Formats: sequence, structure tokens, C-alpha cells
Amino acid sequence: MTVKPLTINEVLRFANHDFLNHLHLIQMNLDLDQVEEAKEIIQNISDHCKILSNLNKTQLTSTLEWLQTFAWRYPAIELTLTSNVLQAVNTKFDEDIVQYLENTIIHVYDELDPFTEQQLQIAIESNADQFQLTFDLKGNWHATQFNKEIKQMHINMIEATNKSLHYILSAKQE
Repeated sequence: MTVKPLTINEVLRFANHDFLNHLHLIQMNLDLDQVEEAKEIIQNISDHCKILSNLNKTQLTSTLEWLQTFAWRYPAIELTLTSNVLQAVNTKFDEDIVQYLENTIIHVYDELDPFTEQQLQIAIESNADQFQLTFDLKGNWHATQFNKEIKQMHINMIEATNKSLHYILSAKQE
């Protein structure tokens, strides 16, 4: 699988499409007098924006771009993000993080079972002492075991099967 970067036009088109979908979903719920459901959609969108805002504190521009465009580039996997960023991350890790994440997804993407939900949870934490990214993919695929090294960072491979790929990337802040 060859992945090419998205153009600015493509990103804007995807963003506008998602925005309109959210508005239509809210409108549909309001038309059906399902006010609580409409409020829940608005709250979910607001929560997601807060997570992205918190992630901006990492100052990892390539990682942020990768995370924010993930759903458009890999639509077969549902991504959930959480974050607790208290301090910017050393930018020397940025390209290595993106490359490791991209290699992980490319490794399994073409081998995904189309009849199984694929769910990815990524949690990012950063403080004055350490940066940590937890990657937890659940689903079903037929790929060989993934266990690549990354310079400058520690990888704790928790589980690597055809149904679960769970690891933690971490690095000491300097």
C-alpha cells in the first residue's frame, strides 16, 4: 500500500463533508424531536475538539497531521483519541513517531477482515519528564507479527496478535 499525503484541497473537502454530515445528523435528530440525541452529538464534537486542542500542546506537527487525517486516509479503522498533554514534546521525536504509527497501520491495513470492526484507541500523555503514546488496535487481520524498532524511543509491545496490537511508545523529555 502506497500512501500519498493529502493535498490542502482534499483536507478541506473532507473537513467540509464531515462538518455537513454532523449538521445533518443534528438537524435530523431535531426534526424527530430527539433533542437529547442532538445535544449529545454536539457534546461529542465539542469533546473531540478539546482533545485536538490539547494535542496541539505537544507541538508535534507531523504527528498531529497524521492523527487528524487518519480517518480520511484509513476509513476502515475507527479512531478514538484521548490526551493529557501538560508540556510540549521534544520535536526530535516527531518524525519517528509518525513513521512508527504509519508503519504499524500499513502493516495491517491491507490484511483487515472487512467483516470485522477495527477500532484503534490512541492515548497521548506528556509532562515535564516523559512523553507516552499508547496504541491499542482491536479487530481482525491476517498480517505477520509487527515488531519494529525505533531509535530514540522505547517500545513496550504489550500484545501483538491478529486480533490485537497494543504497544506503548515512550521517551524521556530532555
